[in-house]
Order: sequence, then C-alpha cells, then structure tokens
Amino acid sequence: MYILGIHTGHDAGAALFKNQQLVAFCKEERLSRIKNHGGVFALAAIDEVLRIAGIERQQIDVLAMTRIKIPLSAYKRTSRPAKDFVDRLRDGSRLRNLYREMYRLRTLDESSVVDLPALRKALQLRPDTEIDFVNHHKAHILGSVMYTDWQTGLYLSFDGGGDHAFYSAYELKDGQLVCHQGEDEILLTEAQDPAASVALAYAYTTEICGFTPLRHEGKITGLAAFGKPLAADAIRDQYLIGDDGHIASRMQGYAELKAFLQQIFNGMRREDIAASIQTAAEEVTLAWIRSLRKRHPATRLGLSGGLFSNVRLNQRIVEMPGIEEIFVFPAMSDEGLPVGCAIDSLLRRHGGVAGLQRGRFTDLYYGYAYSGTDLMAAADSRFRLQPDGEPALTTARLLVEGLVGAVFAGGMEMGPRALGARSILASPTRREVNDSINKRLERTEFMPFAPYVLDQDAEEVFEIDDRNRYACRFMTTTTGVRAAYQSSIPAVVHVDGTARPQIVYRDDNPLYYDILAQFKQLSGVPCLVNTSFNAHEEPIINTPQEALQALADNRIDFLVCDRGLIFRS
Repeated sequence: MYILGIHTGHDAGAALFKNQQLVAFCKEERLSRIKNHGGVFALAAIDEVLRIAGIERQQIDVLAMTRIKIPLSAYKRTSRPAKDFVDRLRDGSRLRNLYREMYRLRTLDESSVVDLPALRKALQLRPDTEIDFVNHHKAHILGSVMYTDWQTGLYLSFDGGGDHAFYSAYELKDGQLVCHQGEDEILLTEAQDPAASVALAYAYTTEICGFTPLRHEGKITGLAAFGKPLAADAIRDQYLIGDDGHIASRMQGYAELKAFLQQIFNGMRREDIAASIQTAAEEVTLAWIRSLRKRHPATRLGLSGGLFSNVRLNQRIVEMPGIEEIFVFPAMSDEGLPVGCAIDSLLRRHGGVAGLQRGRFTDLYYGYAYSGTDLMAAADSRFRLQPDGEPALTTARLLVEGLVGAVFAGGMEMGPRALGARSILASPTRREVNDSINKRLERTEFMPFAPYVLDQDAEEVFEIDDRNRYACRFMTTTTGVRAAYQSSIPAVVHVDGTARPQIVYRDDNPLYYDILAQFKQLSGVPCLVNTSFNAHEEPIINTPQEALQALADNRIDFLVCDRGLIFRS
C-alpha cells in the first residue's frame, strides 16, 4: 500500500510511505529553489517522491493531507467560500484554506465541505484513492511518535499556528495516544489565542529585528548570546500557565501581541531584543512543560513544531530534572507535516499506536539518490575531475591544508539540517573559517558552525549522554563542549561553551564518516565543520548541477563524492 502525505501551506512538501516504511521525502523549496516555498497545490514534490519510489500517481492508495490550501473547484457548491476569502495566485489558480471553511461552517466533517471526486481529479488520483485529512498539530507529533520506541511519553508541539491552535500535548500511555491539548472538538468552537503563542512572539521579534519571520529565527537565537535579556521578565509576565498546562495571555490576538513587542523593544539594541525573547521563550516553554508533567508524569519528551527548531531551548529541556530522553522530530517545522499525515493514515488502518511498526531513525537520506557517477557525468569543461580510489583520505588532506570542500553523497536529507549528504566541510581549528565561508556564501550568521563527530568520540568531546544522544544524531540540540576541547575546535564553539553536534555512524554514510576518521588521524582533531551546502537565502542544493554551479561560483574549493573529487579547471 502506498500512502502519499502532502502539505500545501508554507514549507510545503510531500512524503511517501510504502506500507509502514517512509521511502521518499521532498520539500518543495528544493525543487522550486524558492526558500520556504508554499501556498501551492500543484506540488512538484509529489512527482519527485513518486520518482524516488519508481511509481505513478495511479498507484497511490491513500492521500493524507493537512487541512489547508486546496483548489476552489474542489469545494462543494454548498460550502464554497466567498470570493473575498480566496487566495489568488500568480498562475491564475484559486485556493482556499480548508480549516478556515470548516471553522466557519462549524463542522469536523471534511466530506461535507470538500468535493472528494473533484479533489482526486485535481491530483490525478484513482477514483478509489482514499483521502484522509489530518489535524495540523497531530501531524506534527506523530512523526515523534513513530520514530521513538518509548512505551510512555509526552509528545508536544508548539509553533506559529495551524488549525486554529498554536500548541498541543499528547500522552502515550498503555499503548494509547491521548490528546490533552489541541483536540479538534474544542478548537472548532474555541480557537487558541495567538497572543498565547511564544512561538508567534518569537516570529514577530524576528521581523522587528529586520529579518524574515518563519525563516530567520535562528539568527535571533545566535544574536541572543551577545545581548542582555532586559525585557525577558516583562514578556514572561504576559503568559499565564494553568495547572492543566493551558496557556493564556494578558494580551489578546495577533495585533495586540505585535504591538506589545514593538513597544517593549522600542529603542533597544538588537542583541538585547534577541536575548530577551530567547530567555522569555525558554522560561514560558519550561513552565508549560513543568505544568504538563505535574499532571501527566513523563520522563521522555517528543518535540515537534517550529518552536523546537530552537536548539538552545531544546538543551534547556534536556537539562530539566527527571528527563531521561528527548527526541526532536528532525523536520520539526511544517515541512515535516506530510510525514505525520501519512502516519495518521497508518494509525487509522492499523488499530492505533499498537499497530504501528515504530522504531528509531538511523539516517534521513530520503531524497533522490544521486550517485557519484551522476555527479562526475554532469561536470563540463569548467571542471577538472580527479577520480580517486581513496576520496576520504584525499579530502582529509585538503581540509588539513585549510581548503573548504563539500560532500555530495546519495539522497538529500529530510529536514532543515545538512547531515552529510549535502554538507560543506572545513577544519574547525580556526575561528576565522566561519567568516571566510560566510563571505563566500554571502551569509550573515551570528553563531559558529556546527561540528560533526564520530560515534566513538561523541561523549569525550561533548556533554552527550542518554538524554540527548538520539537528538544529537540529527543536530537538533546544543550541548556543552568538554573543557579539554574548547580551545582546539573554536570554529564550532558558541560563546557560552556549547555546540550543536551531529553524531555519525559509518553504516549510515561511509564517505562522510571516513573523511572525519582520516582527518582525525592526520590532525588529531576529532571534529569537522559541517554547514549546509547552500548560499545565502537559497535552499540546500539537491542535484549534481546545483552542486557543480556552487563550485563554479567559488562557494567551495572542491566537491567530493564516492568516485573522487572535482575542482574548478
């Protein structure tokens, strides 16, 4: 059985399951080359995941999707929205958010609103293809549920909003998944207040600081280390955490939240603004989790939603008393929703969580598996090919010399982090490498780059243990750097003595692993810089042609794949 999960809002994309196995994933931006691309229905990502699996649309058995943008033509005439509420796109199509119509009509029955045969026709599906619609926050948390092996735990989501909610809490206990916050039946009559969303406050603060919200929040996290949290207490006081974990606010609505932030930040240095919202976000989220755990005791937390892309916050959660392990779904923002949608379809067909084939991720390489041969064959006269039987050793030698390379290995990663399939590599021994790479990539960054480390060295170099080891496989939390190593890897150490490491295992990516193993043998240094293979405001590269163009543009000094190395002529 093939289940296609899609999300058509911002950070749109598609995921494909064959029975209970995720076999393909693609974020729309990787094809369109438009950062955070979304608000589209005719997703190129659908055809890409089908290409990866080698199937056609007529072979899809189930479509699972968020309740967001679908064509106006797919609404029943009795429920079709007013023209004033229809998004008109440049291509002439007209789309409308389904959840808004359901809320307006006070119904949880999508089939009473949507013309399902018309929707199937618009997607070129079989007439008997089943269609499931999934709650936004449930889709967020189900990725964490599927890819943890816990018997009990709390699964939380928090973001800028979806299906009239901004946060949710689910508990897995005795094989049953129970929603304690964010359930549809309540949201239908009583939407959560956007002013109660610290994630939305963080997004507005990003905008106030002159960056793009829902894209540049990481810059605020980086800036926070250089400022003082002058307004943190005032922001924190606006949030009221109930004994049941419900979050309320002294403010009300989007406009009042934004006006409050603009007023309190007026005249403040950007660094202090960043420190204020970072500290407030941490304290509000920790208070929320403490309240939930008091009522629903749990030692393991699964986290998803855009707020938990905040790696510093995630470290604070790891450090909470009584926490035995956290897992952050690696595609934590809305790009991960297609995966959760498909898992919800599995839940419906396999009798709940007990019927799921749950297990931990080992890698995230779910893009189209381009080979080293593909990369070499795509090179033209602008490039010099160097076939090499030991590409890892040659690469390590070049990195020791101070060159900057990029590894191109198989399918691109799911999620926002480059994890060895599309990564730029450099020696971490000089802090200045950050500035030189950022200049070449035309980036403005305020945090050091992230390191990757071999599995056998992880605990020696970083403060890694059972609480954060799984999360560190996918670079979703910061950790302390052991004192003995802070001075030897300055390019990857933050001003507070932390780093955002990735633990690598050889079975997952032999080339990536072997490069570091050889570098360590040559230099004695157990880490390498890993930053995403993309220029400023561009999505991470996907194809061989994009990788070669980056080399031609002098973003890097060389490319490495399993067949050898490529240089500019």
